[in-house]
Amino acid sequence: MRHRDADVAGFSLIEVVIAMFLLGVIAIALLPALWQGIELSSQQASTATATRYMNAIIDDARGNPTCPYLASIASRPPVTDGRGVSLSTSATTVTGCAPGATAKLTVNVEGEGRMLASATALIYVP
Repeated sequence: MRHRDADVAGFSLIEVVIAMFLLGVIAIALLPALWQGIELSSQQASTATATRYMNAIIDDARGNPTCPYLASIASRPPVTDGRGVSLSTSATTVTGCAPGATAKLTVNVEGEGRMLASATALIYVP
């Protein structure tokens, strides 16, 4: 049997097992925070998509500023974001729409049963 020098440094099997156990406990403790971060990130992605959709609607309205077109915005087909959430316009209202006037367009975008984005724009109707 060989003699082991006191100068030889290293970890024993028990020390390695204890270190792995402690790392596992820490990883399990951090798992809920990781899960919540992933959930929040996906919700924010839907909100960002809804905001882009709402801005596109307002840009289209400014590109075609006629009263019939502004009234038809509420009936736009819903779009689906990357998560599969259906985004639809709701409570779209147009007030003061007359030739030579400034119409007030309010657009709300809903998804997952809640409002994700809302904006009001003033659009000149020639």
